[in-house]
Amino acid sequence: MKVLIISNDRDYIKKAKEFYEDADTSLSLESAEIMLSKKKYDFIVSDLVKDSLGGCVVKELEEKKKGKEIRPLRQEVIAVYSFKGGVGKTTFVKVLFESLEKNIKVLVVDLNFRDGGSDLSFLLDLPVIPHIGMYLKEKTKESFFKNLIEYSTNISILQAPPKLSFVKDIKPEDVENIIKFARTKFDVIIFDLPYEFNEVVKAVLDGATKIVALSKGTEGEFARMKEFPYEFLTIFAKPEKEFKRYVKLLNLRYKVVSNFNESLKEVFYLV
Repeated sequence: MKVLIISNDRDYIKKAKEFYEDADTSLSLESAEIMLSKKKYDFIVSDLVKDSLGGCVVKELEEKKKGKEIRPLRQEVIAVYSFKGGVGKTTFVKVLFESLEKNIKVLVVDLNFRDGGSDLSFLLDLPVIPHIGMYLKEKTKESFFKNLIEYSTNISILQAPPKLSFVKDIKPEDVENIIKFARTKFDVIIFDLPYEFNEVVKAVLDGATKIVALSKGTEGEFARMKEFPYEFLTIFAKPEKEFKRYVKLLNLRYKVVSNFNESLKEVFYLV
């Protein structure tokens, strides 16, 4: 990701560097135009330019953490993935959505299908119904919103069903429609994904604006990462000692945390 910061305000530049530490900096529009003519940037962050410069779009600099709450960019689709089970992915999803500001409308979609119900349903103590299988019977926008669980005033859940038979016919286009319907009402959509890689998971990853992968840093996980065809941020929670050797080999973008609260800034501000 290549970012250009355009500002003559030292405080603004310092704040922008907290989010985009490897960004280039220009102190004037004139020098910025020269830099843009010589190098391609993904976007600009600036307090001097409103919409675009040299054909490069300008993004507003988001506010940093406010206490334990953070404000993400709007209309995010965040896929939370892992390359093996038992890495704390569902706990991370819970910490993630509960850390958002209360005026952010959030939908959590649980695709961890298994007989007996998912970890997220147990963790949140959700009722057995409604669930995604009930939406799949009709596949309409009305059915989609009718089968969401209102977990709190700003958070809704489309939970996994108690039995695999309820979702045996789910298709990639069903995921695409879920994202399309959800975007009409929600600011952030978070997918809790299984650690397998199938066509439904691929549809989520294709539609995601950010992909976060949790890992313990095992050799087996790195073997799967090597074949993973997406750009992603890896969050290591107490990884194995040799993990840095593999990180270097794969040139991974990563964060090591002792608890999941530390990783939230990276989820929203690293691309």
